[in-house]
Amino acid sequence: MIMLSMAAPFHTSKSYAADSKQIEFAADNPPYLEDFIISAEANSISLSLTVANPFDHEIKSLLLNGVSQKITLLVKTKVNRINLFLVKFNREINDKTYTHSIKYDNLKKLFTVHSNTTDKIMESTSYKEAIQWASEFKDIILLQKNQLAPDQSYQVEAQAEIRKARLPFHLEYLFFFLSTWDRKSTSYTIDIPERLISAAITR
Repeated sequence: MIMLSMAAPFHTSKSYAADSKQIEFAADNPPYLEDFIISAEANSISLSLTVANPFDHEIKSLLLNGVSQKITLLVKTKVNRINLFLVKFNREINDKTYTHSIKYDNLKKLFTVHSNTTDKIMESTSYKEAIQWASEFKDIILLQKNQLAPDQSYQVEAQAEIRKARLPFHLEYLFFFLSTWDRKSTSYTIDIPERLISAAITR
């Protein structure tokens, strides 16, 4: 396996808690993507990354009150082409959405995390561990071998969204001050290195 790891732009964030027994809430900074890894597997190219700082204080409050939340990753894969007039343009090959859902059971004191791409459900009593599972997107297939050509260049565009959840009736009053809590990261565009394309083609 050949991998290329890319560091995301540096972001600062703060957290606070009233005492050590409470869950620390991240400051209200926007989410961002980090820990990019593009790898050439057998006959394919894949992407792994992490959504950092996905929830703000209010969304975490909703989660701890039993309202399921989702972290969605939008991934587009494009091929760069040059036409007869030497104008460069991108043609979209894949446009996929990956969603991780996280829910907290107040009675069991248990977090559950589920992905829309698998039937596997992960459970933990630790908020830190559960949010780590929900924030990590691993081995996303960007391109199959039959989609690759040695004389073409490719790029991937990724963006995270934390979409607004519909509240049960009584919580609409409890959280009436939340007009919206949709959150989005910056859209990241990364060129896939030619050596990874060559490696996937020759395998």
